[in-house]
Amino acid sequence: MSLFKKQRQEENAAVEDTCRPEDVIPLKEQIIYGAADLFGGGQAAFISVILLAFFTNIIGIDAGIAGTVIMVSKIWDAIIDPSMGIISDNSRWSKLGRRKPYMIMGGILIPFGLAILFAPIQNFGASSQVVWMVFAYIIYCSISSLSQVPYMAMSSDISMDYRQRNRANTWKLLFDIIAAGIFYLIPSLLWGMVTGENATMSYTTFYFIIVFGFGLFFGIPLVIAGFTIKERAPFDPTEKKKFNIKDFFKCLTVKSYVWHLVMYVTAFLTLDMISAIAIYYTDYIGGAIDGVVVDLGFIQIDMGPIMIIAPLMVSAAIGIAISYVIKAKFSKQAAFRAGLPLYIIGAILLACYQRSWPPILIPLFAMIMGFGFAGAQSMPWLIFADTVDVAELKLGYRPTANMSGVMTFMRTLATAFGTGMVGWVLGGAGYIEPIVDENGNSILQQQPESVLVAIRVLIAVAVTVLLTLGFIASIKYRVTDKRLARIRYFVLKRNESGVESFTEEERAEYEDLKKKLC
Repeated sequence: MSLFKKQRQEENAAVEDTCRPEDVIPLKEQIIYGAADLFGGGQAAFISVILLAFFTNIIGIDAGIAGTVIMVSKIWDAIIDPSMGIISDNSRWSKLGRRKPYMIMGGILIPFGLAILFAPIQNFGASSQVVWMVFAYIIYCSISSLSQVPYMAMSSDISMDYRQRNRANTWKLLFDIIAAGIFYLIPSLLWGMVTGENATMSYTTFYFIIVFGFGLFFGIPLVIAGFTIKERAPFDPTEKKKFNIKDFFKCLTVKSYVWHLVMYVTAFLTLDMISAIAIYYTDYIGGAIDGVVVDLGFIQIDMGPIMIIAPLMVSAAIGIAISYVIKAKFSKQAAFRAGLPLYIIGAILLACYQRSWPPILIPLFAMIMGFGFAGAQSMPWLIFADTVDVAELKLGYRPTANMSGVMTFMRTLATAFGTGMVGWVLGGAGYIEPIVDENGNSILQQQPESVLVAIRVLIAVAVTVLLTLGFIASIKYRVTDKRLARIRYFVLKRNESGVESFTEEERAEYEDLKKKLC
């Protein structure tokens, strides 16, 4: 037996010895819970890669209008997320608990949402297309919120022990990464088959793959998890909450939670914007429009969004192993920020790329970005459950769904603004939509220099500004595993016998924790 394996077994045994039996999550349940995030990781990747380009290059909507459609729909998503958090908090009608019925319903409805969103409306009039896309995306976002806000709340509610939660959320992270990799890559491959003069796949086939292939892949694990996993965090079955804007945002008074939000939003908004611009970048700067081929030595691949997405996700997956080593040796926030300089360097190199340079540099630059993004991609999911503990220390209760709702609310608003900005900037720069030929194929058009400059600026400036903010937030975030253990001790003792039962030394430590973290 290797030294590492023996040490891991000893650590696991120690955790089980100090964990209350009711907080232990069986391995099978951890895996099922994690697999339910195939939708969260997969659909976010899939939508961010092709939705804007689908609007402009297949449906034929103006880039600026397409950005506005996405923004309006996402604002609705931001509004419904808080409501979904309150609804699940107040749900008492099912033996399955507060969260799981909505996971089941959302999982069942996902294929229906995709069928509406990607419906073949190319022959509709321009106004009808815009109206359809607004309502279709609103419906899809509502279905997503129905399952995702309660599911995110389960990341804290699945156990009261932070070590057990870390295990379960590590499985969640693993499946999130697998899904993101699959659904960054497959849509990128399909995109090249369904667009352009040499398209080899009909839109009808593309549509059925999305609805029945992607839809069932996303929905079934959520339904299984809804019938299988347990909600272990206690709650008062007689207490009902009313939606109140002030109370909803009360969690923003928790300092550690605010810094976590900044880390989370900046990291994933960066990825959303890079994903949204990848198709345009490889088409017009990478040279896909002119048939540029990347020679990897053992194979030659046509230039396309996969030349950014594939190396970025592969290197990110490798980098996550490194980020976990950093987490174990230092902290989650140290793992978050460790690679951010690499991500910024890779983005700047992509922005500076010239057509006279070897095309192989594009995937190499993307690999640099992937290594840099690994920690920023993985750590926010583990940190969220910790901030719920900090909030309980300050507020006296666990606002799990509330915090989950605010988290998705903030990211949704940021994504609405970020994706909308990509469309607005491209439209303002004079983006020329493809021409649809007699066979229904979208023929790309050469773009003016202003559009190429806009693409470069979006990549370099967005990444640099956003990740610098995330780096600063990770320094300000000071929650550690040692402090989490003390938080759990103080919360349990306070709930059992009140603050007055603390010794003088405990009272001083308790107040110091609240001052530093809350």
